[in-house]
Amino acid sequence: MTKYFFTLACCMLSGGIFSQFGWTKITSTLNPIVTMSAPGTYKGAAWIDVDNDDDVDLFASPNFLFINQGGGVFSQSSQTFLTPLQSFAGCSFADIDADGDNDLVIAENPSAVFLNDGLGNFSQINSQFTNFSSYPSWACAIGNATNDKYLEIIFAHAAGFHAGTPQTCRYYTSTTSFAPLQKVNFAFTDTLKPYTVPFWSDFDLDGDMDLFIASGPASGTPNYDVCYKNMKIETGMDSLKRLTAPLFTSQKQDGQCYNFIDYDNDKDLDLCLTNYSSAPTRFYKNNGGVYTTISTPFTNTGNNLSNCWGDYDNDGDMDVIISRDNTSTRLYSNLGNGTFTLLTQNLSVPSSIGGVVNGDFDNDGDLDVFMNGSAGSKGLYRNDTVAGNRKWINIKLTGVNSNISALGAIVRLKATINANPVWQMREVNAQNTFQGQNDLRVHFGLADATVIDSLMVNWPSGLIQTFTILPGNNFYHLTEGTAIVSVTGVKKEDQLANEFKIFPNPTDHNLTIAAFTEGKYDYHLMNSVGEIILVGRAEGNKILDISEFKDGIYFLRINSDTKNYTYKVIKN
Repeated sequence: MTKYFFTLACCMLSGGIFSQFGWTKITSTLNPIVTMSAPGTYKGAAWIDVDNDDDVDLFASPNFLFINQGGGVFSQSSQTFLTPLQSFAGCSFADIDADGDNDLVIAENPSAVFLNDGLGNFSQINSQFTNFSSYPSWACAIGNATNDKYLEIIFAHAAGFHAGTPQTCRYYTSTTSFAPLQKVNFAFTDTLKPYTVPFWSDFDLDGDMDLFIASGPASGTPNYDVCYKNMKIETGMDSLKRLTAPLFTSQKQDGQCYNFIDYDNDKDLDLCLTNYSSAPTRFYKNNGGVYTTISTPFTNTGNNLSNCWGDYDNDGDMDVIISRDNTSTRLYSNLGNGTFTLLTQNLSVPSSIGGVVNGDFDNDGDLDVFMNGSAGSKGLYRNDTVAGNRKWINIKLTGVNSNISALGAIVRLKATINANPVWQMREVNAQNTFQGQNDLRVHFGLADATVIDSLMVNWPSGLIQTFTILPGNNFYHLTEGTAIVSVTGVKKEDQLANEFKIFPNPTDHNLTIAAFTEGKYDYHLMNSVGEIILVGRAEGNKILDISEFKDGIYFLRINSDTKNYTYKVIKN
């Protein structure tokens, strides 16, 4: 039997409602995400749209896929991906065969590659990869090193951490068609080392994705990570050159997670590198290509793993969640002046968390979070913070001459925030947290800005597109070389008023459903953790007595013959 769970499809409300609440952990055992179980802490995840229906599904390593049915409904896929033989696992999603859907790469023992049929059904193709039979790896990353339509895949093997004979990393590329070719003659393909998590990122913004392999030995003795500059733009050749000049390559690390992000909105990419116990987590500010370390509340020494970046409060700058395997995971808010502060009340998470990933699973305009780790610590967190009072924009990119997943695309946005012009920047990436990835859609918080003044997209093909005067609080699709399009299928409450109205809201007694369309409809009232507490079928207007329920947030889901709506309800 397929299991369903109603979490919510949160509606945008005016006023200060969101500021009264914080993050909500989904705890109902009816939720298959809540009840999944797998041993170990070092496991990644990914928010990814596997069935092309404009909402993100969730893959939780080692082998769990949860399909987002829309309106906050998740179902657990019955597909069998692999039988894991180790307790650590990673994943990466992108369209590796250029057929219009997101495919899956799994780092495990054994590792595996799966093609998507476009409907979210996957078939394993390991036989197309040489020297890959029963290959164990710690993490994997899909990237675009060659700036063509086909993508590169790296599997990192942490020598000394896997059962059996230590092996080197595996690096595969395709060029004019999907035909994976193994590449060698690099340090990571030819020598043994505890290679941990690989990352592709255009750190120097020259138009090609560079490679960074966190190689933390986790032995008490730090060592150098393995980092490469892509020479595609400089030479026209598909080649990687070992980096030694930047400060982060000359310092010994215990590297776990590289993230190049523009934290200070100055149009270049800074670096956050989480290190394990034998080196402090480091934050490098980019000053015209010269990196200097700066002190933050999270640049400490500890068992740090993920650094997961996103504008969690929609105020126009990027915040970060840092996970550890021995103390609580923590959210640090970017104050917009180059400093961060720990938010002690907003996101309370136990220890033993490995992967942290963000994505707007309920399509309400703010970033939600899933954390993977030990059974007692993992969790799905819905963002009910002040972010809901602020503006935002969300863009899905589709390449044409570039790779279809738009990996490596750089998106810049200018908006007037708090009376000041602000440029923000994002990179489309398929590995940007510990052993996993955030939603491929690009999300920007806009604070009080209702309009985007300028939007500029640098595609991997070299095409640059610019758009002006775009309304905020919208989901957009942009296909390379075409006009940007607002996605009308993602509905907000103000777009539903012609069909149903819910009032009074807030209420302390009765809640009325006013139906402006003919026909019967089903309704479900859910509490804040997704438990259904009232259900029925009606035609025309319906009055619900909720006077006996506790004060707080509820969600009313209405299913008509053709549409599904969800409203946020306040009981006071």
